[in-house]
Amino acid sequence: MRRWAGEGATLRHDRRVTGLAFAAALQFVLMAAVLGAYGYGRHLADGDPGRAFSNARWLWDLERALRLPDEASLQKGALRWDGWVRPANEYYVRVHFPAITVFMVWVYFWRRRAWPRVRAVILGSAAVALLVHFAFPLAPPRMLDGHGFVDLMTAYGPSAYSSEPGEGMTNQFAAMPSLHVGWALLIAWGVIRHGRGRWRYLIAAHPVITFLVVVLTANHYWLDGVAGSAIVVAALWLTAGIPALDDRTPGGAGTSARRDSVGA
Repeated sequence: MRRWAGEGATLRHDRRVTGLAFAAALQFVLMAAVLGAYGYGRHLADGDPGRAFSNARWLWDLERALRLPDEASLQKGALRWDGWVRPANEYYVRVHFPAITVFMVWVYFWRRRAWPRVRAVILGSAAVALLVHFAFPLAPPRMLDGHGFVDLMTAYGPSAYSSEPGEGMTNQFAAMPSLHVGWALLIAWGVIRHGRGRWRYLIAAHPVITFLVVVLTANHYWLDGVAGSAIVVAALWLTAGIPALDDRTPGGAGTSARRDSVGA
């Protein structure tokens, strides 16, 4: 009897592990497919350079009317010492997708209760951003002539873009909105809300650094970052009152996968 009981417990454990692995694989495939579709959709939205440059000039004038700091003057001042440029380019190119991927893995395996809401925010913000790319193509500041911008990725490397617009899988006319900034804000929100310990508040530097990097490297305007942040904040607000996406944990911030349900 004891042997049969032990074999039954082992079988249940194996089934639970298999269920966890299958659920994790399913979520991985879902998110990879969605993010891949988002990236490919961005590429499809790059067919109207005329509108992209017209929108860029309009946005530039709007920012000046709003008395936002001149991005070109800010970049010129920062380039008095250019030791920051290569690290900033690396941050722009290397951090964005790895950071959101690591964040999703952390939430799914160690803060499972928060996963449905985080997933909804990522999917929703990607969908809205893609619609904006089609509706409002926008050339980045580094492509604007006559304003004094330096294309720092071309001048210093590494570059996230091909030498010519329309080549490769990256749309250079998708500056609005900046999900670099929006998802950096989401990561900071998630870690602070669901993490533990005082060190988690250091993550607040991530969206600040990201915002400065995308502007100083002339890849985005101020309003690109504002729009990306607004989309994520709106998604968080809209998902806050949905019971199925409730990420509150009784008794403290966050929870482990062992204490949460297996279902995603």
